[in-house]
Amino acid sequence: MSGNGRLSQSEYAELVSRVQASVAEHVPPGSSVLVVSKGDTSLIELAGVTAAHFPQDSNGGYAGHHPHDSAAATAQLEELRRRGAEYLVMPASSRWWLDFYGEFAAHLASHGELVADLPDSCLIYGLGRSVQPPAGAPLAGRPRASVAQIRDYLENLFAEERLVVLEADGGVAEGLAPLRAIGLRVADIAAGDPLQRLRRSTRSGAEYLVVPRAADGWLRDHAEVAEEIEEGCRKIADQRHLCRVYELTELGEDSYMGEEA
Repeated sequence: MSGNGRLSQSEYAELVSRVQASVAEHVPPGSSVLVVSKGDTSLIELAGVTAAHFPQDSNGGYAGHHPHDSAAATAQLEELRRRGAEYLVMPASSRWWLDFYGEFAAHLASHGELVADLPDSCLIYGLGRSVQPPAGAPLAGRPRASVAQIRDYLENLFAEERLVVLEADGGVAEGLAPLRAIGLRVADIAAGDPLQRLRRSTRSGAEYLVVPRAADGWLRDHAEVAEEIEEGCRKIADQRHLCRVYELTELGEDSYMGEEA
């Protein structure tokens, strides 16, 4: 380190390498990641994930300056979280943010999940709902999205359309209000015809199927259902840590025509 407390060029390059290795170890592939980068493109060259600067301008590039205050930092973080950001990476050289932006740090502590705290590398925060893993389960993994995050995302897609939500746990459809959504519990799907309940929902006016990530485990165990949904419904949106959305119109038309034949 130089006499003024700044990292030398070689020290900074080593820090970047450690950040990259830390993200590879603690962040699942395919995730959407924000990096406190001060505009350095090397910090967002992260293998296996989609990375972007934080803070950023309206085009997604570096904003050109640090946030004015905690309120500004928090507002942009929440906006980007609603648009799909899953993790925030804060390199060790930016750890001063936690002191300077005290209210922002408190927001991260109360609304995020500290995935990794590596003094010589970085801090990594999950931006979804913090979930306590069961005993013996690995600590690393995706933060589980809250119903509010799913609602925020869907509100950018829909207004008056009617939705049916594939629910593994229940309560998701209700939490999407004021969106017009009904729940379809996985336990109610008939094994002999996995899409029959969806067809009924379509004939009742449902236009789109929402599959939250919480239902992914059930779908992995029922591959035939996942396959029929993929083949029978057109996917219109896929936000990795939130949900997938399928159009049900063609499913309803196929079902109606089959019954008339």
